[in-house]
Amino acid sequence: MRNPLDLRLVDADNEPRDEPSTVAAAPNVFARAVSTPPGWPWEQARGALLEARHGAPLPIDQMLVRLKRLTPWRLRQGGRFAACYVRTSEIETRFEARVEVDDQAVSVTFEPPEAMARRARRSLVAGVAAAGIAALVFMSIAGALLARSEGETQLAAMERDAAAKLRRAETAQRVRRESAALTMAQPGDRIAAPLTDLAWAMAARAPDARIESWNWAHGVSRVEARGETSPFADPQRGASREGVARPGVWSWRIQPEGAGR
Repeated sequence: MRNPLDLRLVDADNEPRDEPSTVAAAPNVFARAVSTPPGWPWEQARGALLEARHGAPLPIDQMLVRLKRLTPWRLRQGGRFAACYVRTSEIETRFEARVEVDDQAVSVTFEPPEAMARRARRSLVAGVAAAGIAALVFMSIAGALLARSEGETQLAAMERDAAAKLRRAETAQRVRRESAALTMAQPGDRIAAPLTDLAWAMAARAPDARIESWNWAHGVSRVEARGETSPFADPQRGASREGVARPGVWSWRIQPEGAGR
């Protein structure tokens, strides 16, 4: 038997006691079905949200609403949605709940308004940044295309100028060669006769003449001209018609210099 003197009082603070539960109760989720008339998917979703907000069990500023489509969208058929409600004051963290609506299990997720606002801000910042990057890329591509177009235009202009200069240089060289040949030619030279006939044909050509070709062969100069009338207007030296070169075109033999006198 224990000695009564050995008995000690137990401090009330040292007695074991139940710890208060730290697990918060899940928010209560209320759900109901919402019907919408036929329309496009976004029109039905907007109408269901308006109906859900209008038929909320409490003032809408005290609740959060989530919509879930119960039936797939079909043309010319109404839509069925599940409107899920929860008190804003009961939401502290993100949570997911399952509810039964029209014998269908629906999963719905709720978040505190602050978390939704932060996500919306992040989405806005990300959208603005993406738009800025896209604008920079577009401007870079447009600038590169514009610079390329301007470069191609300048290159084409330079090529045209170079081709024109080449033609002028070739023409000038040909004229210099012909001038030198005329200068060096003597009346008895073989080259003097055709050049003299060509110079006369250019000077004596009638205003309405349509000369198509001039050739010189075996000491005789000939031209091909349209019409039966002589293409030359020089009474001292003329041309004799030899025959038809092709339909509408006659061949004319230029008379040697001095033959008409």
